[in-house]
Amino acid sequence: MHRASYIFLAIFSFLLTASCSQPKSQVFSDHFFTFGTDISVSIFTHDKDLAAKGFTAIRSKFKELNSKLHPWNPGELNSLNRAIAASKKIQISPFLIGLIQAGQRFNTQSAGLFDPAIGSLVKLWKFDQAANIHTSIPSASEIANITSQRPSIADVVIDPNGYIHCENDLVRLDFGGFAKGYAADSAIKILEDLGISNAIVNAGGDLKSIGNKDGTAWMVGIRDPFSDGAIASVAINSKLSVFTSGNYERFFKKGDKTFHHIIDPETGFPTTLMASVTVIHDSGILADAAATALFVAGPDRWQQTAKSLGVNKVMLITSKKEIILTSEMDKQLTILDTAFKKTVKGIN
Repeated sequence: MHRASYIFLAIFSFLLTASCSQPKSQVFSDHFFTFGTDISVSIFTHDKDLAAKGFTAIRSKFKELNSKLHPWNPGELNSLNRAIAASKKIQISPFLIGLIQAGQRFNTQSAGLFDPAIGSLVKLWKFDQAANIHTSIPSASEIANITSQRPSIADVVIDPNGYIHCENDLVRLDFGGFAKGYAADSAIKILEDLGISNAIVNAGGDLKSIGNKDGTAWMVGIRDPFSDGAIASVAINSKLSVFTSGNYERFFKKGDKTFHHIIDPETGFPTTLMASVTVIHDSGILADAAATALFVAGPDRWQQTAKSLGVNKVMLITSKKEIILTSEMDKQLTILDTAFKKTVKGIN
């Protein structure tokens, strides 16, 4: 046999042996608790050590963000809230400045329906994690004492040196309306920087994904707000975020009435017309904020709000068990319960 043939066979045999010894790709998973919810991370790869590195980095990032962004426990956001309450200026990090600016942008785009400065109302209703025993509901006068001064993130002023001041001492920043979206974006960025291209990060049903599982889409269920099952499913093959705001997440009952944690900044009361809103978008932080804003907007104002925020994949479920979908969302998901009345609408 010609010498070149021997060389070819040797190289082919080596490559075949190497390919056979390559570990098979599979889904590696990690689970932990932070942001007041269960976090799960799934990574599809052949490299177990790389997956473990990703899990460690995400756990560390989520722990850091939970500490910095908790409005009631010691941390940077809590320090800022205390300074605002005392009418003092305080210098904050570029990280926190960036989140305030994002909140101000979403607030403007939603005509004030999304407002992460209503922590005073959140605390009054006892939806803060430090006080979760609901022995009574706030009185109309207590709520009016806050809403009459209309605390808003628009009141927060950032000077060129990174100092914050706010003349409205009822402003309390609570980033619960988009913190998980920011965290999910950060987690996916961490994985991408590590060279991981197929993964999904799920934060209590809100999630962001990249890639797929060996050519198979990540299958995502959207919760039925009226039961423990799923109302719809979504197949994801790319980098997308799926975020839902629902009246089932944090709530309490008094008599025959249910009060949930999504508060209308204008009235100071939990909204009553919606059961859940789901938004799909490339950006997790935008999808998270938009789901909250559209929940407050309700059946009458959601279209203009969605247009202003720049989201076109939206599903609303009203308290009357009606499903309202944009045409783009209708293409993206599959409704599992056909008993619900479905209406497809455009964004004006």
